[in-house]
Amino acid sequence: MKHKPTDIINRIFQQSVTILAYSYSVFIICYFILKLIFWDRISIIALISTFVPLILFPVFLLPIVGVSIIKKKWFTIISMISCILLISWLHLKYFSPAPTNITNTQPSLKILSHNVGWYTTQSPTLVKLIERQKPDIIFLQEIVNKHTKRAFTWLKPDYPYQIGIPPVGILSKYPIISSEILHLAGHPETQQRAIIKFNQQEIVIYNMQATGPWFKGYNILPFLKIPIYKYGMRAPEIQDLVQRVEQETLPVIVAGDFNMTDETQDYYNVQKVLQDSFRKSGFGFGFTWPHGWKLKLLVKRSNFKLNYPVCRIDYIWYSQHWGAKSSSILNATESDHLPVGAELVLLKPQNS
Repeated sequence: MKHKPTDIINRIFQQSVTILAYSYSVFIICYFILKLIFWDRISIIALISTFVPLILFPVFLLPIVGVSIIKKKWFTIISMISCILLISWLHLKYFSPAPTNITNTQPSLKILSHNVGWYTTQSPTLVKLIERQKPDIIFLQEIVNKHTKRAFTWLKPDYPYQIGIPPVGILSKYPIISSEILHLAGHPETQQRAIIKFNQQEIVIYNMQATGPWFKGYNILPFLKIPIYKYGMRAPEIQDLVQRVEQETLPVIVAGDFNMTDETQDYYNVQKVLQDSFRKSGFGFGFTWPHGWKLKLLVKRSNFKLNYPVCRIDYIWYSQHWGAKSSSILNATESDHLPVGAELVLLKPQNS
C-alpha cells in the first residue's frame, strides 16, 4: 500500500516530537538528580541553573504532547503532575511576595543599585534615573571617571556625601562616617564598605561587584577545543563577604552586581546571613541581565539586541534589623544591567 506524502510527513513530525519530549524529560530528570547530589559543583549544572526557570517552561507543553501525539497514559499523568508542581513552585518562589507591614513612625531608606556598564551609561541618563527614583542611598558599579566628574557633580546638591572611586561609587543623603575599599578574597574586583549615620543610628553598607563567570576554551584533542564554564573565582568572594557580615553588629545593607543567580550555591550561602529584598517584597522573576545585549558578539554581522533579560544577578540584601517594604526592577539605561530599587524599614535599631 502506497503512503501519501502527507502521511509520511505527519509520521516524521510525530516521531520527532516524541523524541524531543522524551529527550527533554530525561534531560530535566538528570539535571535535578545531579543538582541534588552535586549542586553547582559541576560546571554544566551551574550553567544550566543560570537559566532556571526558563528551561522549565517546556514542561507545560508535555501534557499536550502526551495527549495529542505520544498518547500514553502514564506519560500524560506524569507530565500533568510535573506541571502542577512547577506552577506551585513558581507561585511560591516568584509570585508570593511578603512585604513588611510598617507604621509611619518607622524610619525607612530608599535604595538604588545599578551596574552602569562602564562607558555605556551616559551621565545625563544616570542623573535622570536618580532624580526620578529619589533614593536615599545609591550603589553604583562599573563607573568611570566621566561619571564622577559629571553625574556626581550634578547630584552634589541632593547627595552631598559621595565616594566615587572607579569602578565603584556610593552617593548618600546621609553622612558617611567612614569608608574603605575592599578586594574580597584578595581578588582584583573592587568593593566598598562604608558606615552611614541614619536616624541617629549607624548602619553598615557594602557596595558589591563579584567576579563574573566566563567561558574558557580547553583542548581535549590537538584539533578540538571545547568551551568550559568557569565560575570558581566568585565563591571565595562570596564566602569572604558572608564572613564579614557575620561579624557585623550594626544593621547591614549589601547591594550590587553579584554575578550569580538565585539557583546557585553562592546565593544560598548569602541567604544564610542576609535577606533578599526582591524575594521578600518584589513580584515576578526580577531578571536584570543582559538587557540590550548585542548578539553580534556571538554571531558576526548580526545587530540583533536581546532586550529582555534572562538572569537576575543584581541584588539588594539586608540584615535582620531591616524589613523590605517594596522592591522592583527599574527602567533601563544604556547599560546591559537593569537598575534595582528597594525601600527598607529599620525594625531593630542597634547601638553603635
